Amino acid sequence: MKNHQLKLTILVPIYNVSEYLPLCLDSIMNQSFSNFECLLINDGSTDNSLEILRKYAEKDLRFKIIDQKNIGYGASLNKGIKLAEGEYVGIVEPDDFIHRDMYKILLEHENDIVKCSFMNFYGKKGKAAPERIFHEVRKKIPANGTKIKPFENPKIFLVDPTIWSAIYKREMLEKNQLKFLETAGASYQDAGFQFKAFVSAKDIFCLEKPLYYYRRDNANSSVNSDQKIDAVKVEFDSVDEFIKTKFNFENPTNISLLDGVNPKNLTDKLIKIRLRFQDAADACRFRSYNWNLNRLKFKNALVFAKIAKQDFRNNSFNPKYFTKEKHARAHELKFSTKHPSFYVFLRPFFSIKNQLKSFLRKIFR
Repeated sequence: MKNHQLKLTILVPIYNVSEYLPLCLDSIMNQSFSNFECLLINDGSTDNSLEILRKYAEKDLRFKIIDQKNIGYGASLNKGIKLAEGEYVGIVEPDDFIHRDMYKILLEHENDIVKCSFMNFYGKKGKAAPERIFHEVRKKIPANGTKIKPFENPKIFLVDPTIWSAIYKREMLEKNQLKFLETAGASYQDAGFQFKAFVSAKDIFCLEKPLYYYRRDNANSSVNSDQKIDAVKVEFDSVDEFIKTKFNFENPTNISLLDGVNPKNLTDKLIKIRLRFQDAADACRFRSYNWNLNRLKFKNALVFAKIAKQDFRNNSFNPKYFTKEKHARAHELKFSTKHPSFYVFLRPFFSIKNQLKSFLRKIFR
């Protein structure tokens, strides 16, 4: 039976991160908000991570260890969501850490999703720099935050998939059967999960405050891996299937946007909703493809370019969706969508151009 008095469940998926665990767990233990449980999901670590977890669980009864054989990042988080008892669910990556007031601030709001910005943290240099993740949603977020309705402002889908700088209402996750893909390893399951969560949410409260510290210099991070060439495609294929199933004309599921709609207009409304979200999904797909083409080494990038080209042929997406009003790198995104193989060869040119623009922006800010 779920504990309805508990406000928050924090999920920490752990695999061989003993070097960073103490800082992460200290930041959770010392939160100014105290009504939470923290599920420490040890996914078959072979270092001394489990030993560290046991020490923290002895000190603080809010920490609960789930020790299991290695089943992967997505499966671990799905297990955590299933076991969660809090009204809200949050995620903290084990090599990151959080501001002392993060959950106190986020839980001041009662929206389906409450999302903040984050700090890029470089442990070796001891430096941190804020990231403005909502700049494509609107130029300036009010100091006290703002509420966004995804259907009315689909730019929210362009926010980078930072699933950990947010809390999610557990009831919303359960009603919409939101799950991570259980692909092997940490294969960018955050992209698909965030999109599906945004589609399912009535509203998202956005705070520009950087309350999460995201470690950028962990050499073992999946972002630094040159493997899993087509993992991003798998994620967005699952997003397409989610939209198709959720907005099924015969049996639409849990769609608050249909509340109060005249049955005669139901089909037209459903088509409008489905097309709006599908356009956003296609834009996110090809923008993520651009990211993947830049992430991969030359040989693997060319392999993925063929996948991207085929998907563009099979997709009704119009790259004119990438406009200056919606995207900071509109021309580059259009080009990489239509000509991914050529783009791989021209990556150095675009990289220099972007660095120069960033430098000039800082000077003339």
